[in-house]
Amino acid sequence: MYLETLSIKKFRSINDITLEFNKGVNIIIGENNAGKSAIIDALRICLSIGKQWRDIGIRNDEDFYIDTTEISDELEPIEFDLIFKIEDAQDRFYFNSMVFQDADNPDDQNIQIHFKYFLDTNEKGNKVLRWSIWGGELEGQPVKPEEAQQIYYSYLAPLRNAEQELKPYARENKVTSLFKEITKYLKNGEGEPEEVNLDMAKKTELAQKLENVINDEDWTGLIKTGENSINEHLEKSDINSKTSKINLRFLEYKYDNIVKGVLTRKSVYSDELIGEELFKQKYFDISQNGLGENNLILASAVLGDIENRRKEKIEHYYALLIEEPEAHLHPHKQNTFFNYLNHLQDFGAQIFITSHSPTITAKSKLDNLIILQKTPNNIASFTVKNSELDTKNKSYLRKFLDVTKSQLFFANGVIIVEGISEALLLPSFAKVVNASYDIDKNGIEIVNINGVAFEPFAKLFNSDASNKRLNSRCSILTDDDKGQISPKHFIDADQEITKVEAKKIHHILKGEEIIDSTNRIVNFIAEDDLNLGYYQEKEAFIKQVLDERFNKISDRAKVATELSAGNLKVELASNTFEYELMVADSFNCWLIRLIYMKMHPQTFFCSATSSIEMKAHDILSKLNSNKDKSALAENLAYFLDNSTQIQERFKVPTYIERALNWVILGV
Repeated sequence: MYLETLSIKKFRSINDITLEFNKGVNIIIGENNAGKSAIIDALRICLSIGKQWRDIGIRNDEDFYIDTTEISDELEPIEFDLIFKIEDAQDRFYFNSMVFQDADNPDDQNIQIHFKYFLDTNEKGNKVLRWSIWGGELEGQPVKPEEAQQIYYSYLAPLRNAEQELKPYARENKVTSLFKEITKYLKNGEGEPEEVNLDMAKKTELAQKLENVINDEDWTGLIKTGENSINEHLEKSDINSKTSKINLRFLEYKYDNIVKGVLTRKSVYSDELIGEELFKQKYFDISQNGLGENNLILASAVLGDIENRRKEKIEHYYALLIEEPEAHLHPHKQNTFFNYLNHLQDFGAQIFITSHSPTITAKSKLDNLIILQKTPNNIASFTVKNSELDTKNKSYLRKFLDVTKSQLFFANGVIIVEGISEALLLPSFAKVVNASYDIDKNGIEIVNINGVAFEPFAKLFNSDASNKRLNSRCSILTDDDKGQISPKHFIDADQEITKVEAKKIHHILKGEEIIDSTNRIVNFIAEDDLNLGYYQEKEAFIKQVLDERFNKISDRAKVATELSAGNLKVELASNTFEYELMVADSFNCWLIRLIYMKMHPQTFFCSATSSIEMKAHDILSKLNSNKDKSALAENLAYFLDNSTQIQERFKVPTYIERALNWVILGV
């Protein structure tokens, strides 16, 4: 069985949320204070139902949800509702007092545990915490303790003291726990290793062997000397007839006490270097390791303990809760550790991980992600698994969600662009539009997808159903490609225009400056005659093709605009990004032209008296030829960021301004 849904009401920052979990790995991500720790703590409170001693509980009024929209002293009850999916008949057997069955559908069964905490007023007028826990559907149905004890979880805290937890005799030492529950081990001798059953008799035998070694004359003499030294001073410092005497021993010779003292160490020398001279080996104490190394050791000990408990069937349900596994690990170690966690789908324990690491998010399977989002007065969740992304969309996203792009899951707003030029300039443009539009301070992520495959990203934001989209707003910036025309548009069997002839017609129209260097129709008037030379008799057909495409946005741009819905808006440039920058204002054109002239001092440029449009086409043609759009963007960003005068005079194109207003202000 596994925990299928968890509903939380009125707990800390969470007003009301229902989370759906995977059987294997669940990665809960979100910005700071988005409720990740609250969810893990809710799981800890609920899954520790069978423990006599709990390390967490409800702390009176501190854990109750406060509605910040109205002033009130009333605190509504905290409620946790857990529904486990039944996968095996044994699940019903082990948790019989928690089974729910639909009266109308005998096949609809699950396991439920419910918790309710509320504040009551006692006879003295003081607030006291009350609670109720029940199994199944009906409140009041008690949960049997022996059934509750079939639930086991381990928890790794975000700022865990791995060194302390790995020390011998530490209270929650997972290495000790592992040895306590082992029931078989391999004994190395001559020939094949022998499997030995570790029952109580064998544990007693092993403890006796160790006691026999320690109890020789030298060790007993040494211990007695130390004991006498202490007792001598005790006798002199205590009241007569009430003298306290102590007894010293190296160990309590019982198996469970012996394994408490197991040391966790790392070898100094490699096996190859030591060879068979094992006595020369030295060891690093865990205090000599870095925090990251000890965290990995602790996590591995916890996994080993859970795996052994599962094999030995000590409990029936197992969970591992890890907060911020990235703690103290550099990115490459995060990758290897998290890749391992990602492959524990069949480990036999349900794994719940919280993180705000883009590195870990980028390595996660998309269907494992649960994104927490702050909404007014509540926390909401979004899962890619339950979104409108199809398998193809997910596959594409998985390929392109690197560490940088995965930050969109943590952002307050996202702007998706085609290329590096837009990505470089948008932070500068934001400050030009409004001094308060700082991209970083507003939590805006600019995602460069290096192309026009917007759909997979768009579907994260554009669902009409609020639970199937990210809560943050998104803008897509792209070109409308209006008037774009290629030779293929002139190919026509009825007109007997082949692919070769279509290329010639396209070339003639470029020569007549009806089509520009970017293959856009720019100087076409339907009433004017065309000079087509050999293809003059095709003029009517060619005019028809030009007229159809002159003011028509491309099919690609049309598809992009149709993505606009939900929290997503698509803004189109009437030409290309660079062209729009230049024609937005005469100062823009002058500045960009000046920058590009300095980049290419030996290049011939059109006359300074030419129209803005002509100058823009001239620069655009050279940018396409030289392939240095990003260099121009870098230089322009430098001027915008370092000159107040340029910032004040520069005009950001309207479509970019609209995109910024949407993601930052929602208008």
